Amino acid sequence: MSKVNFYMALLSGARNAKNINLSQKVFDRMKNLFADLKHSMISASILLANVYASSGDIEQASNITIQLHKSGAKKKVGLSLTEIDGIIMQFRAHDQSHPRSSEIYAEGERISKELIEHGHGYDASWIVRPMENDETIESIFCGHSERLAIAANFIDNRKPSRIHITKNLRVCGDCHRATKLIAAIRQCEIIVRDANRIHHFSPNGQCSSVLQQVDTSNISTSIDSTRRCPSINELLKFEQLKLPRIRRS
Repeated sequence: MSKVNFYMALLSGARNAKNINLSQKVFDRMKNLFADLKHSMISASILLANVYASSGDIEQASNITIQLHKSGAKKKVGLSLTEIDGIIMQFRAHDQSHPRSSEIYAEGERISKELIEHGHGYDASWIVRPMENDETIESIFCGHSERLAIAANFIDNRKPSRIHITKNLRVCGDCHRATKLIAAIRQCEIIVRDANRIHHFSPNGQCSSVLQQVDTSNISTSIDSTRRCPSINELLKFEQLKLPRIRRS
């Protein structure tokens, strides 16, 4: 596993803990070590913006995204692939180019309704861009490419036993929580390979994941060799950083 992936995993863990100080410290060190890895630093910047947004500091989150824009950096468009009845289908974020888009979005709305009925609350802290007038928090997340791919799998086969998806970006925290619940509600295994991990969402509502050792910038549907995802404590030991004790609910 490359060192930059260790840092990204640590930054992700700090984000989940809403630890601004550690997140900023990790990001600053990444800037010094990986300044030439533009794609990784764009991902790290977006993740850092998520940290500030989730902690309520929308101004700082906006400053980070503005600096990204000024630097000429462009965030990749979310792209997911899934195989349905032997055919590879591709979805972009908020894609409406598919011939059956109306059915896909209708199924996405049904899934969203089920999620809300089962207690899911959409987490706006994962949104770090200004919302358009015709957008809602729900519509933004339901338009993510992996959510469209999931919905497409339920159109003709109401009870698929397993869904495979490959995504070129990281799955956001809200979609991760939602997919766990979708797998439980629909009693279906959902396997998502994103830019960093392979997530295995089980019908019991749990997710097991492993870090990848491969570059998924050129998206592929094959599953490569993986290794166990290191714990935050292991990563902290690796970098000799200290994470404050976190109370778990």
